[in-house]
Amino acid sequence: MLIKRLNIISEFLLYVLIYGITFSNAAVESATGFILFLFIIKRIIAKDIKPPKTELNTVLYLLFLVIFVSCVRSGYFKDSIKGLARAFKYTMLYFALIDLFSGDARRLRRFFWAVIFISCLTFINGIFQSISGFDFLRHRGLEESDRLARIKASFVHPNDFGTYIISVLPFSLAFFSRGLSARKRIFLAVVCFLGFYCLLRTSSRGAWLGFLIAASVYFFYYKKKAALFIPLIIFVCIAVFPNSPARITSMFKQDGNTVWERTQLWKGTWNMIKEHPVMGFGINTFSDYFPKYKPPGYPDLRYAHNSYLQMWSETGVIGLGVFLALVFVILRGSWRNLRKKIKDAGSDGFILLGAITGYIAFLTHASVDTGLYSLVLVTQFWVMTAYIISLNKILEGKIDA
Repeated sequence: MLIKRLNIISEFLLYVLIYGITFSNAAVESATGFILFLFIIKRIIAKDIKPPKTELNTVLYLLFLVIFVSCVRSGYFKDSIKGLARAFKYTMLYFALIDLFSGDARRLRRFFWAVIFISCLTFINGIFQSISGFDFLRHRGLEESDRLARIKASFVHPNDFGTYIISVLPFSLAFFSRGLSARKRIFLAVVCFLGFYCLLRTSSRGAWLGFLIAASVYFFYYKKKAALFIPLIIFVCIAVFPNSPARITSMFKQDGNTVWERTQLWKGTWNMIKEHPVMGFGINTFSDYFPKYKPPGYPDLRYAHNSYLQMWSETGVIGLGVFLALVFVILRGSWRNLRKKIKDAGSDGFILLGAITGYIAFLTHASVDTGLYSLVLVTQFWVMTAYIISLNKILEGKIDA
């Protein structure tokens, strides 16, 4: 009975966490801390201190081992200890959420609707910002020097908002499911429209690319005939939206834009990788070493704006390989019999498809941005990891029954 009550509190804290992702590092850290505390208390009460068994456990342990070794051999031990602590925190958060979601289809469905309502509020906040010039949660204004008036809602940067949008927007495509009432399908369609408008207003090219790939995968599994047609419509909408043509063509300019900046960052990061390709320089040391390896005259920045290159530079090809193996295990298990899950599991199948494609969009954008190194966004990544694994396990049980 006590564990049941603790689960209710943990579920509430999870909703605080996913809402905090949209506007507050402090809320995310606090909610995460309380969730982990309750998870430990529950395991002590149950007299079972072992983490829940999942298909990711072996890869997760291996990833943590690689990070630990990179920490031990780091030249900046204090910084690497912080990176190791973060890795431990996210690993524990994954297990805590697996434990919370375990076998509870109703809780998984409630989580879906919580994400939808929170994303709807966040999209409305972004639209409010586009009209008033500031958001209604943090009163963050548009950048005065930004002629594109890119919106960011309560996030620090429009690209962060773009990453958030593309990770949750495919959820709203569940309006295609006939297993939902007409009222719910209409609401989901409205959320989808609001989210897509906000995505356009972020002018985040990496997020646009991520969503295009996500949409292609979504409709490939839902309806093959629409796998090219729908993404083409999305691309046209992006291309004709005001300021988008200039945003797209600016990618081909040589100097003075973010593409050039990323090129410089990647050159410097690659110089680091060539120095220590196998084991890297040590977790959480990129900003310590980058000034030495950056192109001459380029200003120092904290992130590589390619999460995979930065991961390689810090933990080596071994760390990057283990992380990619983790992603592969997640997607392989979720893709197994996916069309059958969509067909036989009703709206839950569409929810899983939305979660997977949002995950793919997030990972795509991470190749040109900092999603896996942002406190709030990497938390989003691990929450969605636990959600996909948990929902997929339930649906596997349904189609095997």
